[in-house]
Amino acid sequence: MRLKIILIIFAIIFLFQGIVGAAGVYLGSFAPQNDDSFSFSVSLPELEGDIISIYTVDEYFRSDNKKINSANLKLITQEGIIPLTSSQVNLEKDLLSKNQTLSFQFDLQSKYEPGLYKNILYLESSNFKSDLEIIFEIRPWMEILDGSNYKAIIDQQTLNHKELISSGQQKLIIRSNTDWKLKVLISEDTTDNLAIRIGTDSESRKVVDYQQEFVNLSAAQSVIASGMRTTDLSSGRAEIYYQLKIDDFKKITAGEKSYQLNFMLEKGS
Repeated sequence: MRLKIILIIFAIIFLFQGIVGAAGVYLGSFAPQNDDSFSFSVSLPELEGDIISIYTVDEYFRSDNKKINSANLKLITQEGIIPLTSSQVNLEKDLLSKNQTLSFQFDLQSKYEPGLYKNILYLESSNFKSDLEIIFEIRPWMEILDGSNYKAIIDQQTLNHKELISSGQQKLIIRSNTDWKLKVLISEDTTDNLAIRIGTDSESRKVVDYQQEFVNLSAAQSVIASGMRTTDLSSGRAEIYYQLKIDDFKKITAGEKSYQLNFMLEKGS
């Protein structure tokens, strides 16, 4: 769903010999699971001259060792949208300002890493110069797109005549812009010795860490896999496959057996 956010920012301007002191604009805190954009405006004093110059001090919004390209901040003019970088853009005032405000668009992308990002935007005219700090926060997010609740039926006998495994491989799809842990919880009334085995496709293996052997489950939450942000992958997601196993079905009462599994994600360390 497209964000419908319009921020009207009234910058407090103190004129002294034609120089304006630094001001700041906090755009907000976002957890963009899908690519999107929003608009905001900045109020200006009365400008003299026909030309306004605008540019960023850095090619990137930065947060520690993380960065987001400054061109994701765009200036909205009467003739179109212009990405902003450290290269100075000179435009006619009449094409930019409406009711003494400048309008901007900022593009949010799901691949952005969590952090508090900052960059400085310079605005200049013949009687005006301002350095405006642009600040925004990206929050961590994670989601399971498929199979978070699944009734697993174990009905296939292995060469070991005591073992039963679930037919086929069930799939989970995970998306995240941060490190994560995958946990599974089974019903408290489950008394059977249930185990799970994890696998991935070749691309997902780049970011997912797991044991290749069956891992015993209990009513307590069990960590069965962990991983890095999936937004670094070309698909933007990790695919995890799993099978369930009972070690000795002879210890289980005859009849159809089903197990309710609940998968959940939490932030990794």
